[in-house]
Amino acid sequence: MDAPRIALLVVDAFVALTAVGGGLSLLTKLARPPLDWLRGTPFKSYLIPGSILTSAVGGSAMAATVAVVFDSEIGAAASAVAGAILIGWIAGEYRILRQSSWLQALYLGAGLLMVVFAAIVWRAS
Repeated sequence: MDAPRIALLVVDAFVALTAVGGGLSLLTKLARPPLDWLRGTPFKSYLIPGSILTSAVGGSAMAATVAVVFDSEIGAAASAVAGAILIGWIAGEYRILRQSSWLQALYLGAGLLMVVFAAIVWRAS
């Protein structure tokens, strides 16, 4: 496996593990962010955001991680989609919550890296 594909695999796996972990911690109430953060949003609890974080963000990154291991072209495409989903999640989170944090910047960067590394891997295959 070449360096760009390994880099893509590492970023995909990081996003997959942390998104699934974060989403599950919201769903199980292990993480308890203030409900005040949801004031003015369509959500009354973290059930729906936790479900989306786990399934859409974490699930797409997990699928991309597996795909990168087995096939560079399919993995690159899956990673680009997962990166776009992550970028959309962060944009939506910022728009709904109207606040930003260093974590949002970190994950926005991770989503961008997923898309960029996916393009590099796709071009090389």
